[in-house]
Amino acid sequence: MKTINLDNIFSTEPRYKRLSKKNSQNKTIYNDRYTKKFGFVDKIIVSTQIVTEPRYKRLETRKVDTSPFRILDAPGVYDDYYLNILDWSSNNYISICLAEEIYLYDVASKDVINLATFEGGVYASSLKSNGNVLAAGISNGDIAFYDVEKCKLIGKSSSHQTRVTSLDWNGNVLSSGSRTGLISNLDLRDNKEISKFKFHTQEVCGLKWSNSKRYLASGANDNCINIWQLGSNSPRYSLTGHSSAVKALDWCPWRVSILASGGGSKDKTVRFWDIETGMCENSVEMSSQVCGIHFLTRYKEMITAHGYSENDICLWKVSNFKKICSFGKHDNRVLYTALSPDQTILASLAADENLKFWRILDQTDVSTPVVENIGIR
Repeated sequence: MKTINLDNIFSTEPRYKRLSKKNSQNKTIYNDRYTKKFGFVDKIIVSTQIVTEPRYKRLETRKVDTSPFRILDAPGVYDDYYLNILDWSSNNYISICLAEEIYLYDVASKDVINLATFEGGVYASSLKSNGNVLAAGISNGDIAFYDVEKCKLIGKSSSHQTRVTSLDWNGNVLSSGSRTGLISNLDLRDNKEISKFKFHTQEVCGLKWSNSKRYLASGANDNCINIWQLGSNSPRYSLTGHSSAVKALDWCPWRVSILASGGGSKDKTVRFWDIETGMCENSVEMSSQVCGIHFLTRYKEMITAHGYSENDICLWKVSNFKKICSFGKHDNRVLYTALSPDQTILASLAADENLKFWRILDQTDVSTPVVENIGIR
């Protein structure tokens, strides 16, 4: 009878250490070889490499390229914290407002298209896409709807009396916020306003529907965040704690009840709220005004974009809120940011009139970046 060594079966030694002992020539790579004999010679048919380094160690050494791989000139961009004039659609189009014009940038072909031109001091103050449809909030209170593929105006709404500074979609419903603090919910299927939310006392500069589409978070210049549900005219929660305007909002994809919010120049904090309880779970001090927040699902990270005084972009590990790196330096406030549909590239737009593109994957996953200068005129 063959003797079985139970110590080998129930070993408490980590697997990567056991593998390292089997391969003394390489401490981090284990070669799994399948061989077939031909005469007296062993021929290697398959060779695979298994990385034995723990995942947390790989995350600790994760790097982001600190140089943009593409730069577009963006003359005429507004230096206005309350606007939201950059969007990256699921169809890989970037829309941007410059002076009195709206431009489309086809990321694949690099074509630049002038989508709309306004006159008499009228300008687009917010942008948000939903498939082929682009909604543009206008400074006169209107909302214009464009077919991006056909590059033409397909509709218009007049839900507000003052400029529309924030937009977000919930299926066929478009939520829009204006300077008066009013939030309008418009159903595009019959072009009918289904509800209005009026609780903010100042300009609404941030709107974000939750991933489940159950809750709408709104941030405004009154330093408050309100959590709304369709069908109710009063907020589920009114969250206070920031000491400045709240523009930056994003919902955590892996903890669906968690909302992250960033405060303006007098606040400089990022707060994490549990909207099931209405409580603030954590508050993290920043060194600068917070202009944008984006959660990244791949490594459970978060990007923050900043204005005064650093004018940069930071990447954070969410579990311990440890800063991985700072990048994305501009000569002015990084007011507007947008993620590519696959979350591999971040676009940033600042008042220095530069639209920059940053790879946020590991350097080992991408080729060496090449800077291109393409003017939007």
